[in-house]
This record gives sequence, structure tokens and C-alpha cells, in this order.
Amino acid sequence: MSAETALEDQGRMKYWVAATLEPTLLMAVLLVSLGTVVAWQQRSVRVDFYVLAMIGTVLSQLAVNVLNDYFDFKSGVDLKTQKTPFSGGSRFLAESLLPPEGLYRVGTISLGIAAVIGIYFVIARGWLLLPLLLFAGVAVYFYTPVFARLNLGEFMAGFNLGPLAVLGAAFVQTGGYSLTAFLAAVPPGLMIANVLLLNEVPDLEADRAGGRRNLVTTLGRREAVRVYTILEIVAYLWIVAAVGLKLLPPWALLGLLSLPFALGAIQKSRSPFTAAEAMIPALGLNIAAAYATTFLLILGFVLNRAL
Repeated sequence: MSAETALEDQGRMKYWVAATLEPTLLMAVLLVSLGTVVAWQQRSVRVDFYVLAMIGTVLSQLAVNVLNDYFDFKSGVDLKTQKTPFSGGSRFLAESLLPPEGLYRVGTISLGIAAVIGIYFVIARGWLLLPLLLFAGVAVYFYTPVFARLNLGEFMAGFNLGPLAVLGAAFVQTGGYSLTAFLAAVPPGLMIANVLLLNEVPDLEADRAGGRRNLVTTLGRREAVRVYTILEIVAYLWIVAAVGLKLLPPWALLGLLSLPFALGAIQKSRSPFTAAEAMIPALGLNIAAAYATTFLLILGFVLNRAL
């Protein structure tokens, strides 16, 4: 192998890593951890099940990411978006840095491996897990070509990276569904829906041209930001109300410590802007709020069990 060929292979590998290892994979890890620590309140947990559930959830999210890039490239959306560090797609297909068919194969293989893990858990833990896994599989594959065109993209993102992931992680530990797991999962789910919602603001024209229908293309930027603000406030009020009703432990109030990130994102998202770059501070703070809240909820449940 020549030095030039080796450098080309290294360059391609760099693009493959960047296209697959997106920040949303960390949220998948956090959500499985949240479901596991919720289950830990009731019983000891199996570490092997935790690791296996995490692998399956991460692979499912990886599939969503790369299939989204593939379908957005095919529809032409990626060719029109303004790239920022947090929105606009990966651009690897739009700039011919990776082959579309290769990315599609990575997505379908990842989803297939996740499905095998899911089947194992159905056999090991019970058939009641099956409807949740079937919903997840359909949501992963058809997210971009179907749901993102039917004003369901934000809901699917928030439900999958929220109640579905947390309920599934708790189920594989306990063999049943948990109200506590659902209640704990709602704030992260709302915030992940909001991550997608705010990321769609700079992509308004591109999404409309590509046939996407979401809250931003339907309501316009100003109204969509108002919806974003309401959902973000509801996420924090949910924690307060659930603790006040004794449905979540008092330590769950640690989730409120991420509020400065959320308030900063709300303030900056309401400022007028003419270019996608102007939204970067709001997008970054919005993501920080979602990740920090989820981590703090995990910490709250850990402290509740430990203390």
C-alpha cells in the first residue's frame, strides 16, 4: 500500500467516525442509565443487561443518525442547509466524502444488530417488551422519509430519546413497565424534542424545499420558538410537580440545576437572526440543558438510593 493510499484511507476513516459518532449517542447512554437507576430503586440490577441495553440503544440511535443523512441527501435537503456545529446535517454525502450506499448499509446493519438484542430481551424478559421494540424499529427506519414529513419528527425524537429508551432500560431490569421510569423520562424527552425543534429553525427554507413538514415549516420561526419556550418550561415544571406529588424522589429536583442553560437558550433563540451562525449560542445551550438535566436526574436517583 502506497503512502498516498494510506493517507486516503485514513481520511475516509475520519469521515466515517465523524458521521457515526454523533453527540446524540451520549444521550442514548444517559437515558439507558436513567432507566437503570430507576429500576435500581426497586431491586438490584444486572450489569450485563445494562451494557447490552446500552449497546442496542446506541446502535438504534446511530441508525437514526446515518439513515437521516442518507434520506436527507436523497431528498436534496442536505444540499440546501446552512451547516452549524449543531444543525444542518453532517454534509459528508453532500460533499461526496462518503458513499451514500455505504452509509445506508451502516444504518441498516446497526438497526439489525439492535433488533437481535431486542429479540434476546423479549425472550429473556417477556413479550410485553415487544410492542415497545417494534415501535422503536419503525420509528428509527421511517423517521426521515415518513415521520419528518408528517409533522411527527419532534414527537418521534422526543419519545424515542425519552420515555421509550428509559422505559425499555427499566423493563429489561425488572421485567415490567414503571410509572416512575415514565415520569423521569418525560423531561429529557421534551428537551430532546426541543433540541430537534430549535435545530430546525436555521433549516427552515431547506426543509420546506425538501418536503419536510415540522413545527418550524408549519408555524414559522417566531411561533415555533414560542412552542419551544413553552415545552422547555413544561419540562422543568414537570420535575417540580412530580416531586411535589411524591411521584419522583426529592433528589430529582437536582434536574433544576440545568435551568441556567435553558434560560440562556430561550433568551438567545428569541433574538432576531439573519444567518444560521447567529443561532449557534442558542443551539449549544439548548443541547447542554437537555444533557445536563438527564445527567442530574440520574445523579438524583443514585443519591436517593445511596442515602
